[in-house]
Amino acid sequence: MNYRIFCLLLIGLGSVVNTVARAVVVEDLYTIDLPVADQTTSLRLEVFSEAFRQVVIKVSGSDDALRSPAFERPVEKSARYVKQFRYLVRKDDVADEYAVERLFLKIDFDQRLIENLLRENNFPIWGRERPGSLLIISYDVNETIRLISGDTTPKMVDLLDEAALRLGVPVLFPLMDLEDIALVSIGDIASRQYGNIETLADRYSPDVLVIGQIIGRSGQGWHGDWEVRFADQVFKWKYNGASRQVVVDQLIKHLARILALEYALDDHRRSGQSLLMSISSMNNIGSLVLVQRYLEALNVVDSVRVTLISDDVVTFELKLRNDAEALQRLIEFGELLEQEELPQIYAQGDTQTVLSYTYIDRGESN
Repeated sequence: MNYRIFCLLLIGLGSVVNTVARAVVVEDLYTIDLPVADQTTSLRLEVFSEAFRQVVIKVSGSDDALRSPAFERPVEKSARYVKQFRYLVRKDDVADEYAVERLFLKIDFDQRLIENLLRENNFPIWGRERPGSLLIISYDVNETIRLISGDTTPKMVDLLDEAALRLGVPVLFPLMDLEDIALVSIGDIASRQYGNIETLADRYSPDVLVIGQIIGRSGQGWHGDWEVRFADQVFKWKYNGASRQVVVDQLIKHLARILALEYALDDHRRSGQSLLMSISSMNNIGSLVLVQRYLEALNVVDSVRVTLISDDVVTFELKLRNDAEALQRLIEFGELLEQEELPQIYAQGDTQTVLSYTYIDRGESN
């Protein structure tokens, strides 16, 4: 099975479990590397602009910002958003499966400048913690049908992985081992036998379930039939394209847009709210440091400071960019904090809120 993306990403700030898809902390959101023909300044500036476009899409979840007149000048002057760059020579797989050396330009953009640009123009920012999606897809080429997995269709897994990596969308594929084969058949995908499909999905515990078909016919092009399910929501669409690459790219692009609509933080929801978060089972300084760093990394959080330590309970004051509901939703993705069995929000005066959580010690602070 191809776990390229999951090997590059830290899952839920905890240990990696190969057969379970969980919320993923996506690293390198602000880094792009693209192939180049040479190291000339003119080509470098051209590549900066393309990389800038890719970063904006990856961070906001769609290309909506790039269609705004406000982004015309930033695209032209993209060099001002670059923090550093470097050239790399590495082997790259091309046609006929020969590995050749190619020149790449690796560009690190300034996170603060990119986020400020999006906020100033009221576009959402999709943070590093993102839902994991299980892709259950049948691949039908001239009526030869397989279910996409690392063993059965490695090239298709590579295409989907690469498209998902470009947009920062964590994906996972079924193993299609004996256990999976016993749970679902190819026909279940086309006929949408949800009972069997969901039984298979339960094995992987994904945040998002993607069900679909990629169909190719000689002389007729390619067709995608898609369904995305998460949080009691269902999204369905179909798409026709001239190549399987076009169909794959459209799937991942639309999946990213759907997830960003749910999970990206819109600047117009900015509240500037302050709240207190009380976290129990904090038994050592390591857990305190780990939790504080975790909270600071959440995109909804502006700042964090410790206000009280009492026995194994630590209280933090958080200043938020958005509301408490957005914070709670992001924490639900992770495996570090668990809201108490009977969660309560206590009003203190007109503005103060207290959230109560328990720290789940998985050995990270040892």
